[in-house]
Amino acid sequence: MREYEEFFKFAAKAGSLEGYLYQREKGEPLANWVGNIDNMYQKLPDPIKEDIKKEYAFVLSRILTNGEKVLEEEISSKLKRMLSELEG
Repeated sequence: MREYEEFFKFAAKAGSLEGYLYQREKGEPLANWVGNIDNMYQKLPDPIKEDIKKEYAFVLSRILTNGEKVLEEEISSKLKRMLSELEG
């Protein structure tokens, strides 16, 4: 049952970040938030990561697209690295 709890936490945080950046004109430092999402994803069991990999990549892509004008370079680079690792 613990796997589902972690999955829920991961999905909630990733969805929140996407929502935070949607149609937002001014961004705030989000390095910790992005780092938490990455850490939570890395801690998920491999079978769950494999099952959600496609959707997770889609969410990261949307975050990058929606945040293009407001993301700091450091955060944008980290998100791009996270996406690249999923696609690689």
